[in-house]
Amino acid sequence: MFGILGIVAIVVFTIQVYKTANGTGRNGALWALLTAAVGFGFQLVIPFVFGLVIAIVYLVSGSSPESLESDINLPASLIGIAGIVISIIGMVLISKHVAKVPDEPPMAASTPPPPPSF
Repeated sequence: MFGILGIVAIVVFTIQVYKTANGTGRNGALWALLTAAVGFGFQLVIPFVFGLVIAIVYLVSGSSPESLESDINLPASLIGIAGIVISIIGMVLISKHVAKVPDEPPMAASTPPPPPSF
């Protein structure tokens, strides 16, 4: 259930960040790609790696392969929920950053033309 809500959050945030970035004069595709990468990275990739490490630790410590699934169920669920929460926090931070209108370059950077000579 939480996994489906996490995937929906990734899609919604990615679309919203794309629209907002284009509206504020930023590269919408780049920010949307970053948002999707943060979402999928924290929801799928990092929990998978942590689960794999925990499974290896359980097997090395002497747990039987038959009971591995029941032994790792609670830690894997907690890691998955934490990944979803961190993912949503990251996507919200990206969305807030993209919503800020970038400052215009200062006008002092360009020098005025020289005065005319008569």
